[in-house]
Amino acid sequence: MGNLEWVFLIVLAVAAVGCAFVINSKSKRDSLSLQQNGIKISRLVKQLLLDVQQHRAMASALLNGDKSFAMKLEKKKSDIERDIAALEACRNPELMTDKCWGDILTGWQSLRKELLTLTPEASFRQHVALIRIIVYLMGDVAERSQIVGQYSIDAALVNTLWSKLPIAAEGLGQARALGAGAAAKGLCNGVTRTRLRFLLGRVGETVKAVSDDLARADATQAANMLHAWQSAAQSVNNFLTLLEEEIIDTEKPSINAAQYFSAATQTIDSLFAVFDQVTSDIEKKLV
Repeated sequence: MGNLEWVFLIVLAVAAVGCAFVINSKSKRDSLSLQQNGIKISRLVKQLLLDVQQHRAMASALLNGDKSFAMKLEKKKSDIERDIAALEACRNPELMTDKCWGDILTGWQSLRKELLTLTPEASFRQHVALIRIIVYLMGDVAERSQIVGQYSIDAALVNTLWSKLPIAAEGLGQARALGAGAAAKGLCNGVTRTRLRFLLGRVGETVKAVSDDLARADATQAANMLHAWQSAAQSVNNFLTLLEEEIIDTEKPSINAAQYFSAATQTIDSLFAVFDQVTSDIEKKLV
């Protein structure tokens, strides 16, 4: 083999290595961009979830007779429209499928138009169906954006963040809606009492599951979440006690709907403060 052939082979090998490096670098940049976009969209979906859950409870109180929630409900409707516009503006088809997003838009438009003609039970069911899709979207965005992977984000933390925390929050959200309706009506009947007891138990189980995940997580990565979680778990326990004493264990609740709504909302907000903490921790690693 002549010198020119050797030179050609060397140049070819160097070019191949260089090409592979460029392709690998581009792949990493694309993956990082997708993950960062996933974090951004997840925050927006979380806000939509919060607002639709509050809308459900406000509707429950209003439809059960507490007219003081009429203006609050109207404002919350505007908040949800703003959330949807924000998501529409940055929607990435790779992270949000047309079907899932379309189902959310259809569900919300139907609900906002029909709400005041619905019974409290029908309103509750339609809200639950819409919220189920939003929670699914949150998990789907996490999976599609590959938050768990090459950046060594602890899998137990991400599983807790995108699956168990929304489940706990939704259990509390349903309890907020049903309890607010009972407080507004001044009556907690047997059916509502049974449903609330079920929710109380499910929330307690989910809170335990989150604590178990934290126990298995990397101690360094879990430190910030553990601190936030301890405060949130105490808030949840306090609210579950209030729910049992003020709503479940009495046929005619003495707490009014606004007081109950406020207590439940503070508890749910404490759960999503944990979401915000862990989301920020993950985002710092995506550099």
